Amino acid sequence: MTQTKSKRDLILDAAYNLFINKGYWDTKIIDISEAAGIGKGTVYEYFESKDAIFLELFRTKVESGYDNITDVLSKEISSDKKLKEFIDIELENTSKYTFNKNFLLDLMLKSDAFRNPELIASIHNLIAKKFSVLYQIIEEGIRNGEFIQMDPLLATASITGAINLYISFDLFPINLADVTASNKTKNWREEEFLNLLLNGLKT
Repeated sequence: MTQTKSKRDLILDAAYNLFINKGYWDTKIIDISEAAGIGKGTVYEYFESKDAIFLELFRTKVESGYDNITDVLSKEISSDKKLKEFIDIELENTSKYTFNKNFLLDLMLKSDAFRNPELIASIHNLIAKKFSVLYQIIEEGIRNGEFIQMDPLLATASITGAINLYISFDLFPINLADVTASNKTKNWREEEFLNLLLNGLKT
C-alpha cells in the first residue's frame, strides 16, 4: 500500500522541482502551493518563507547525504580506498541532489538565504564534518606509510580544493577553448582524478 505524502513533504518536493526548473528567484510561494496541490496559507503553516523552505531542503537533500560518511573511517580497507570512497560519496551526492547553476547564482546574488544564520551554521557544520573525515584518512595514510610524509592539514586543504573544483566543472561548465584545444572537461574519469591526487605529476 502506497503511503500518502504529508503536506510538508508535498511542499518540499514541489519547491525542489520548481527551484531547479524555474529558478529560485522566479518561484513564488503561490507557485509552490499550486504545484503541491494545497492552499497558499497552508504553506505558511509549515514554513515562514521561501528561504525557510530552502533551509529544510538543504538539510534533507544535501546534509543528510553525508550522515554516514564517518563510516568510511572504520572500514578495514587501505587509506587510498578510503579516499576513493570519500570522493565517491561527494560525487554521488552532487549528482543526486544538485541544483543547476542558474539556481545557485540566483540564490547567491538575489536571495537572503545565505544570510540566514541557521543555513550558514548548517553549511559550516557539513564542511567541518567532511574536512574532519578527509583529514583522518590522510593522517592515517601518512602514519601507515601509504602516503608520503607531509603536513596532513595542508594535504587535506589541497585535496578538498581539488575535489571541489573537479565537481564544480559539472555544475559550472567553463569553456576552455582559450586554454586547450581539447576542452574535454566533461570526459574526465574519476580514476584519472584519483590517480593524479595519489601519484602527482612526476614520472
